[in-house]
This record gives sequence, structure tokens and C-alpha cells, in this order.
Amino acid sequence: MQKDILTLIEGYQTFREHYFDKENTAFADLVREGQRPKILMIACSDSRVDPAIVMNCQPGDLFVIRNVANLVPPYEEDLSYHGTSAALEFGICVLGIRHVILFGHTQCGGIQTLLEHSHEKCGPKSFLTKWMELAKAAHDAITEYHAESSMEEKIILCGQYSLINSLKNLKTFPWITERVNQNSLSLHAWNFDMSKGILEEYDEKENCFRAITSPLPGSLKASF
Repeated sequence: MQKDILTLIEGYQTFREHYFDKENTAFADLVREGQRPKILMIACSDSRVDPAIVMNCQPGDLFVIRNVANLVPPYEEDLSYHGTSAALEFGICVLGIRHVILFGHTQCGGIQTLLEHSHEKCGPKSFLTKWMELAKAAHDAITEYHAESSMEEKIILCGQYSLINSLKNLKTFPWITERVNQNSLSLHAWNFDMSKGILEEYDEKENCFRAITSPLPGSLKASF
């Protein structure tokens, strides 16, 4: 058996010893009572950024949706397959989620392919090319406002613009808007700086991202 697979099996054995080889474990409660998370996180598929690990969460704490570049499509009333929208509906309408957190991060591969147009090499019928169209507004903002910035700065800013755009798309879902207006649901946009270990939150009133632990001097200003 390959080493990578053996590592997973060893990890599973450690997990089982921690959660199943003891009486009255927290996991037993989750099995008996079902899941009751209050927080839904929309995170990137990037292997380096697991929201449960970054937030030091336990099983049952988070309902997590992961996709390329942590994007949210707008609400659509068609009969196509909508994985992210279906997961949002389940979490909010069935589980009674109280907080939806868009969880972005720096060095996002999806955002980088968008800016470098490398996703277009996948071909006209590429799933990735179609999916990244959801971040077109972010790409256009970079072209208009930050054309002279370095590629590193563009990737950071484009990720932030994309979070803001996904936040707007969340508000197109009628059952999300209804709950937000009733103060039973709150929406958040967070960005994790992987190189600095800093977590930032989007301040909608000031239209910028600020460190959650302390004010962030010189916050990069968005222009949507």
C-alpha cells in the first residue's frame, strides 16, 4: 500500500482511538443527537487552509462548504445542479444556521488562474473556466483600479473583491435575505493571510478589510 494512503489510515486510527475507544465521548453525542452547528463556512478547496483546523474547531462545530476560490453563485431558479446553493439551503433552512462566514485566503490558486487567464487553457467546456466566471467582477475591479499593482498585490486584492462579490450574491437568496432582515442570520466575510497568520474581516461600512484581533493600519481599500 502506498505511503500516502498508509498515512491516512494511521490518522484514522488515531481519530478512532480519540473519539470511539472511550465511553461518553463528544462524538457519541453527535451520533445520538445529530448535528446542530450554528456556523456555516464557505471555504476554498485549497489543501493548506482547512477552516476547522484554522479555527481549532471540534467535530460538529462547523457546517462547511468547500469549492474552488470559495465562491458563491447568485440565486437562480432553474433545474440545474447547484451544489453550493443546495448546501447553503440545507444549512440555513434545515439546520437553522445563525452565521454564514465566507472564508477566503491569500495565495488562492483559483484567483491566480483568473488573473493569469490560465484557466482558459482548460478548453471551452472546462468546468473551472465556467466556475471562475463568478469572480469576473473581482477581475474587472483589478483591471480598473489596480492595473499598476504587482501580481502578488493583485491576487490579494482580487481575493478580497471576490469575497465582497460573494457576499452580495448571498443576499440574492430570498431565504437568506428574509432571515438577515429578521436578525436571525448574520453574514460575514473573512480573509486569512497564510504568510502572516492574520485573520481579517470585511467592514461593510468602511469598505475595507481589518484584522479581527486588532485594527490593521493601511488596510487595502476596496472599490466595488
